[in-house]
Amino acid sequence: MNLRITILFMMLISGFSFYGQQSQAIQEGPTRERRHREKNAFGIQVKPIIPSSMFRIVTDEIEQEGIQYFVTPQTGYAFGAAIRFGLSPRFTAQADINYIHRNFSFKSVDGDKQTEVDLRVVSYEIPLLLTYFVRATEEIYMGPSAGLSFQFLPTNLFSRNTPIEQLSLKRRWVSTSLVVNVGFEWRTESSGYFYFGPTYNMYFYPMYQTRIQYKDAQLREHRVYTELHGDYFGFIIRYIFDPD
Repeated sequence: MNLRITILFMMLISGFSFYGQQSQAIQEGPTRERRHREKNAFGIQVKPIIPSSMFRIVTDEIEQEGIQYFVTPQTGYAFGAAIRFGLSPRFTAQADINYIHRNFSFKSVDGDKQTEVDLRVVSYEIPLLLTYFVRATEEIYMGPSAGLSFQFLPTNLFSRNTPIEQLSLKRRWVSTSLVVNVGFEWRTESSGYFYFGPTYNMYFYPMYQTRIQYKDAQLREHRVYTELHGDYFGFIIRYIFDPD
């Protein structure tokens, strides 16, 4: 947990350090940057979700009664819409609504026998973000942002591939997380804005309590319990329609 918080802090600090350098360069240039309030705007976005050991989004390993179990987060995606509200020449508030599709695999290893079952997790999230925009060039802006996200889990989940099965029970119908983004936005004169950058979403609580059940060759049942965490790392690809 401490490492992930440190990484989040470093992502934000890098953004604001970049701002300090670019802001000074702009102010020392032949013309001073004109400051107008950021414009209200609407956009669409997609987020590839990628497991990353840097953010401890890795395989969970459990061993019990001589049987090994592996719970592995896999790639996924999210897509949705974003509404941006200009607050000042630097700050914007943003509200998103996203559909999230994530995949997990559960594998048991009993001697030389391996069995695997997959799980698809579908949820919906509403991030509320505050972004501080930094003008890097005439058309390029950097936008570090942070805020809270609320993820809605519609149902409990079950999957089976005999002799292994998993049952995941949601801990609560809505989960809260901390979100940090650091990206660049290319603002064209008449074709809208194009944004790209990494995002990290760190949940305060696990999404599901999970039971893994395995039946061995003698038809004996083995059960282990674990948790499915909602943390994810990915990249935001966003298009903002021309606010003019």
